[in-house]
Amino acid sequence: MDRITGQKIAKRAIMLGASRIGIVSIASLREAPSHRVQPLSIEDGGEGTVVVLALAHPPEQPEMDWWDNWQGGTPGNRRLVNISRRLTKWIFKKYALEALEVPYQVERSGVFLKDAATLSGLGVVGRNNLLITPQYGPRVRLRALWLKVALPGTGPLQGFDPCQGCDAPCLEACPRKAFASGTYQRESCQEQMRADESSPIALRSPVLGMATKFKIAYCRLCELSCPVGDAAPPQLGVSP
Repeated sequence: MDRITGQKIAKRAIMLGASRIGIVSIASLREAPSHRVQPLSIEDGGEGTVVVLALAHPPEQPEMDWWDNWQGGTPGNRRLVNISRRLTKWIFKKYALEALEVPYQVERSGVFLKDAATLSGLGVVGRNNLLITPQYGPRVRLRALWLKVALPGTGPLQGFDPCQGCDAPCLEACPRKAFASGTYQRESCQEQMRADESSPIALRSPVLGMATKFKIAYCRLCELSCPVGDAAPPQLGVSP
């Protein structure tokens, strides 16, 4: 009988368009720093697995991050949703195993994705409070699936410390000085987000009479100024 493995899931996910995947057990995720503060609400006896999908967002494709009023929020997230749902259907068809899409909202049985990505070996959390991957720096977006089966984890990474010795251009790039106190100040970042929302990008329809569409380009300066990953060739695969 064909048995499900992390490598098989990774191969299929990458075929569907994911950049990398990581795997972490529910038991390990329960011990993550954020979930110690806000306990994980997934109930499965500790035997399940979270599969973290990562999709690279290249700087030359800023439109992947433009927020709009369509379902899914951004083109990049809609692509991730599509990958996730197609992977879910494949897992059920191939292995008769139900895979559940994990929501972003922790209060709705979601998970803290940065914790999950770190524990699964996709990257580490840097001084800019972002997940930093060896291949793409912080220019990735994440989504997760929950499998009711135990699979070996793929992380965390060993020997990867991208902020050591870095002069931290990400901290200087912040227009709101959200790191001026030495730690990340969420409210400062939210002030910039509100400013971005007040200046949306107007995309006028070429068809006479059709409504103008608006998209919001949120600030990504701390992300785009990070030097990690810039010189790395595109890589696809399971981490590590």
